[in-house]
Amino acid sequence: MTGIRITFTEAPFRCGVLALLLLLLAGGTAQAEDSAPVLGQSGDIYKVTVGTYGELFADGSEAAADAEVLRLEARRGSGTVKHYLVPGSEADDSDRTPSLSFDAATGQLYVVWSSNNDSTLTRINLASFDGSDWAETIEVSGNIYSDKSSPRVAVTHDRFQLANGDDGASNTRTVLHVVWSEGAADGEKVMYAPVVLIDGELASTWRRVHRLNDYVSQELIEDPYEGEAPAGLLKAPTVDAASESNAVVIGFADRASGALVQLELSTPATELSELGGSLADHLESTNLCQRIDDGEQGAVARVAEAARIHIVIVGRRIRSRVLSRLAQDVENVLVDRAEELCDEGGLSSVSSAARIHIVIVGARSQAGDLLEEAPTSDSHVLLAAAQPVGDDYVQHLARLQVKSERVAPSIGDGEPTIFVSPTGAGAVVAWENGNTLTYVEAEPGAQAQETWSKPYTLQIGSSLSRSEAHSILRDRSRSLE
Repeated sequence: MTGIRITFTEAPFRCGVLALLLLLLAGGTAQAEDSAPVLGQSGDIYKVTVGTYGELFADGSEAAADAEVLRLEARRGSGTVKHYLVPGSEADDSDRTPSLSFDAATGQLYVVWSSNNDSTLTRINLASFDGSDWAETIEVSGNIYSDKSSPRVAVTHDRFQLANGDDGASNTRTVLHVVWSEGAADGEKVMYAPVVLIDGELASTWRRVHRLNDYVSQELIEDPYEGEAPAGLLKAPTVDAASESNAVVIGFADRASGALVQLELSTPATELSELGGSLADHLESTNLCQRIDDGEQGAVARVAEAARIHIVIVGRRIRSRVLSRLAQDVENVLVDRAEELCDEGGLSSVSSAARIHIVIVGARSQAGDLLEEAPTSDSHVLLAAAQPVGDDYVQHLARLQVKSERVAPSIGDGEPTIFVSPTGAGAVVAWENGNTLTYVEAEPGAQAQETWSKPYTLQIGSSLSRSEAHSILRDRSRSLE
């Protein structure tokens, strides 16, 4: 599989961009399966339309006339319009629910959609477009035998240095965060697939798909809210940018708990991932659990002190004030929990706990400062990709933290949409019925049923398009800090 190539470019502003965007948006209500338009660079506006190849490309020859395909429309700031067949949609499948995300940092447009074939197999596909050329489409499907909702994608970036890399050389990491829901034996579930690019190339060709319902807090699972989350809301997960540049917030309704959940997913510095892996290997070599079973006096203290020294030596590229604090903290954890962890799962439990602790507690911003010391009960570490480097590999991890869990609101008939806040604290939930868009909102900290606002309505028509209404509600949700 060829990688996705990213080229960094500038995004100059041109007069008339907003006028052109409003002109496009005001053209009436979009078809249900067409994407919302997005603004690219230099006044370019992109939109994806669903239809048969014969309808969308009257003179084309790349697919059968009755094949259901996706067409990207690029309306240039210069006034020209060009149409492109989205690669991967020309197969003999039913393509639907496209969603767009434009990455201003790289000039890449990402298209994500679901497709069904005659064998009822459902896939989630992702394609990228640099303004003139497509990269190879990749699949991020999960369980291909279950029906899937409209996928959504958001993009984050950071830079890192590999321990065995050239001195002073750094790499750009781009993570495409893809979410959707799919049917399961125990109800609708929300899936998350991170796609990691290193300097524009895929870090690995395999896909690790994570079920986010598994990370709802245990307290809420044991004592769920009364009532059920609306069925339509279970199929409307969303993802948007978080407060930090290397993080996103995912919002979804959970059937088992009856909650509207917001999770923050961030990509900790690769230096922390490498350090966690190195420490795990070090602990595996200590034979600590056997030494405890043999009654060796002081074994835990000696191994914990050696782990602290290992962190200080191996993690020398991490800022000293962060590193020393982290090393001492891990030593304390080993002293306090080593025997318990050995009883639970042996030496692998000890090394796994140490690795996770480094990533969660050591998570830091691009500048290298600690973000926070998150409580480990609500924080988790997910594997995003394994990047081959020489004869070894580097793991790219995602740090997941529960930001809020509140009872899911009651909604009326219509297509629902969740809008999250950058901190995962506030939220807006809207549902569309005909030309009426109804919404409720919750302030940060609101957890009980009565804390959702009363319903408000927006009328979609000649003075307010559907896309404008959604943009207004997104802005509103992002102000609920």
